Amino acid sequence: MSIPTGPSFNELPPAERQAVLERLAVTLERNAAWADAEGDDALGMVMRSVGTALLSVAADLANTETALAEDVAGRAVGLITTFHARHPEYPVGPTLH
Repeated sequence: MSIPTGPSFNELPPAERQAVLERLAVTLERNAAWADAEGDDALGMVMRSVGTALLSVAADLANTETALAEDVAGRAVGLITTFHARHPEYPVGPTLH
C-alpha cells in the first residue's frame, strides 16, 4: 500500500513555490512572536530573522534558484519543528497547510 503524494517542491510551478516560501516566512514570524512571549529569545530572534529574509527573497528564489529554495524551505520547516518541540502548547495552525 502506498500513500499518494503530490509533486515535490521542485516540481511545483514558480508561483506555488513562492506561495509555499511566503507561508513558511509568515509562520516563522508568527512563531517568533510566540517564542518571545515564552522567553525563548534566541529562537525568536532566529525565526524572525529567517522569516523576514525569506519573505523578501521568496519570489527570486522560487523563480531562479529552485534547489536553494528547496533547501531554505527545509530549514524553515526545521525551525518551525524546533519551536513546536519546545512549545507544544501552541497550535500548528492553518498557516502550514
